[in-house]
Amino acid sequence: MQQPRNCKAAPAVDTISSLPDSILSRILSLLPIKDAVATSILSKRWIHIWHFVDSIDFADIVIVNSIESNFSFNQFMYSVLLSRYAADSHFIKSFNLQIEYSNPNLAYNLGFPNVNKWINLIVKGGLKYLRLHLNVGDVDVGDSDDDKLPKLPIGILTCRTLVSLDLLRFRVKDFSFSSIGFGFPSLNVLQLTDIVFHQVRDFMLLLAGCPILKYLQAEAICFYREEEEDSLTIQEFKSLSLPKLVNADITQCWFSCFPVNALSNSEILCIDTYMLCTKDHGVNQQLCPCNDIPIFHNLTKLELHDRLELVLLVLQHCPKLQKLELKQEIYDLAGNEDGQQNWVEPEFVPQCLSSYLRTCSIHIFLSLPSVDLLQSELMLAKYILKNARNLQTMKIWNIHPEIERKLSTCPKASATCQLLFYR
Repeated sequence: MQQPRNCKAAPAVDTISSLPDSILSRILSLLPIKDAVATSILSKRWIHIWHFVDSIDFADIVIVNSIESNFSFNQFMYSVLLSRYAADSHFIKSFNLQIEYSNPNLAYNLGFPNVNKWINLIVKGGLKYLRLHLNVGDVDVGDSDDDKLPKLPIGILTCRTLVSLDLLRFRVKDFSFSSIGFGFPSLNVLQLTDIVFHQVRDFMLLLAGCPILKYLQAEAICFYREEEEDSLTIQEFKSLSLPKLVNADITQCWFSCFPVNALSNSEILCIDTYMLCTKDHGVNQQLCPCNDIPIFHNLTKLELHDRLELVLLVLQHCPKLQKLELKQEIYDLAGNEDGQQNWVEPEFVPQCLSSYLRTCSIHIFLSLPSVDLLQSELMLAKYILKNARNLQTMKIWNIHPEIERKLSTCPKASATCQLLFYR
């Protein structure tokens, strides 16, 4: 039916503005902080609503590449925090900030002091979720000059309300964990990348202070002090327990021997195999006693990095493993020739191979001119194929053509197993 010409459209209704302030501030909490602040220009009613958001989220990496951009960002952050405090809004549930400084001068002299002030203010408001990533051009983690990394704001370590903590590129030094009343009683998620601790014991105390931790990621963890008393530290924390932990990713962490018993409840685990060895890390060096490696009763997915000749030792302790991923760096192969040549097929078959393993992936990074350095990888792959009765897929990445030929004709315990090669 044709509408009368004088029919007018119904007036638009501003449904959002009719919501109570508490709902509006909750909606704004889902936006990046700059977008939330921008809503203050909509009308008089919206001027102060953003002050009560419980999340300060910089969704994109903040690039600081000049004195002007540093000043502008610092000014914005202080404006946000001071405006909130003036409105008597102190509670911040979540804070997410990733900054990339183009040069050390901007970072050390103009940036880091301000970051410390912001964090030490924010953690006082019952903060639960913190993600803080600081990147500086031309700085390598583990540099002997400890001023090359920002010092971790001590307020973070005294924030007992944290549920999730994600840190990138900090040094933890100049204070004792035991002296600051440290503890994260509510922490479920801990992610640490490129962090330098004063000594191994500090890192162990950090883990011991997270009794209900569920997810742990520790990557590129270094220590200023090479501890001669490492063995004492290991004995002290040998019984360290993380009973709620279900997912752990620990790689490139320079320990002499990690107390893996703390990871025994994990369902998903990624770890460097050398962490199960003595400090010398040699193939022929005595391994940590097998009874120091726990039985991973819940483990279904395992990723092992380097020292692949130790894989079968580890698999003895993973009876229900279903997914196995192995990654070998070429620089580890080069110094490990004896282990490559002396690999002997064991007489035992781990329970996970005979009953549970479904998928296996082997990654060899970089191509090699000779197949000789890959003999242990070849023998390990053959052993898995010969004994994994329920294996569905084996994937090999960046493999030498001769090994592809040898594995293609290898006997398989599983008639349905697919063997896939990638270069």
